[in-house]
Amino acid sequence: MSLSTDTRSPYPGRHRPDDGVPVRVLVPCSVDERHQPRALEVYRELVDATRQEAGCLSYELLQRMDDATRFVLVEEWKSQDDLDAHTRTEHFVRLVAELEQLEKAAPAELYRRVL
Repeated sequence: MSLSTDTRSPYPGRHRPDDGVPVRVLVPCSVDERHQPRALEVYRELVDATRQEAGCLSYELLQRMDDATRFVLVEEWKSQDDLDAHTRTEHFVRLVAELEQLEKAAPAELYRRVL
């Protein structure tokens, strides 16, 4: 998972102050088949813990139908502040560090609804 655990800037591209608008995050990654059993265990723990956090509207891991090694983590947060708080949780820091050893990930992409 290409998410920085640096608490100064947990996600690249944050240029606006938090305005209370929901934030969606997409984190594409690939996991070699030999690492998938452990990666899925780690993701399961991350998803379960994260869904309990204040401000988490949704948090799910999707697998591509035509390529079992490709995944995308899809998140929705009530606000940028909630997302920032998530990246400082113990479970996020610990589990992302392990995932970084098991997968190849692209940088996280942040989106907000415009229409």
